[in-house]
Amino acid sequence: MNKPWSCVALVLVLTLSATLSRLQGQEQIQNVAQQLRTQYRLTRVAADGTTVGKAGTVLVLQQDGLTAIPASYGKYWYSNFKDGGRIKGSTVQHGGTDAASERRPLQMGEKVYVLNLEINQAEMVFCVQSCGACDVSAADPSEVPYRARLAIGFPKGYLAVSTLKQIEGTIGQVFAIESAAPPPVYVPAKAPQIFPATYVNGQAQTDQLRLNTDHSFWLQEAGQTYHGTFVVNGNTLVLSISETNAKTTATLSDNKLTDSSGQTWVLQERSVGNPPDATVLQNDDVIKMAKAGLDDSIIISKISSSKCQFDTSAGELIRLKESGIGAAVLKEMLSRGK
Repeated sequence: MNKPWSCVALVLVLTLSATLSRLQGQEQIQNVAQQLRTQYRLTRVAADGTTVGKAGTVLVLQQDGLTAIPASYGKYWYSNFKDGGRIKGSTVQHGGTDAASERRPLQMGEKVYVLNLEINQAEMVFCVQSCGACDVSAADPSEVPYRARLAIGFPKGYLAVSTLKQIEGTIGQVFAIESAAPPPVYVPAKAPQIFPATYVNGQAQTDQLRLNTDHSFWLQEAGQTYHGTFVVNGNTLVLSISETNAKTTATLSDNKLTDSSGQTWVLQERSVGNPPDATVLQNDDVIKMAKAGLDDSIIISKISSSKCQFDTSAGELIRLKESGIGAAVLKEMLSRGK
């Protein structure tokens, strides 16, 4: 007669035991999460990536390959990591095609701020931002902050039974807390190039890239001429091409750059002393004079009495014509072109 009640009692005991175990596991995760949030203090940032108030914990990357995109997109590029492995980036375009074209891998030793930290039973998610331009008063105007999201995965139930030290051991494979207190201002490494600079394609000598001091560029490639603006983020050069409304990247070194297709462009010349001679007349100077309403005869007189450095390639002649430069002025520029 007592058997059915014994079975019911056994079921209740097992159910209560499982519930208690689950609650204890959740409590363990909450305790670990609280301790980790104490160690990894968050940094508040504005929409442009500048810090708001006191900066939080600074982390130092222990591996290469954490893919990041400019903070201006308001998103993070996703990557994953599992204990003992390597960081693996997602193939999904978080932020769209433009963001994908501007992504770059953060390097081992690079420092980042923690913007958000999420912890659940299966993973721990760090949302981070590069420190390079966190303080706008110290950063180069061309520098932009980059953001990344790294999900550190754990085996099922691991966080509920592991000690804080064990969990920190896994985190330490990708992030190390900077030993010293974070400085109020982090000055990013500057690109080694001095502008203006001209690069020649090592595989096609007729292809050239000229980077100007005003962050504009002129590119001659495969018989086509392109213009636009550029920024330098560390050792990454980002070109914004006006004619195609597209962006492309290249990696800079002391005397060369490598474009996204793997081709090498060798430094031909650059200024290392005084700034370029402002009296040298160039294409854009002629366009400015024409748009200011100066008569062709005055512009021609200025050309004939000045030191000139004109680009008279077919693409540039078309651009000059479309900018309102008259035939007489174009003829004079051709006679003085380099």
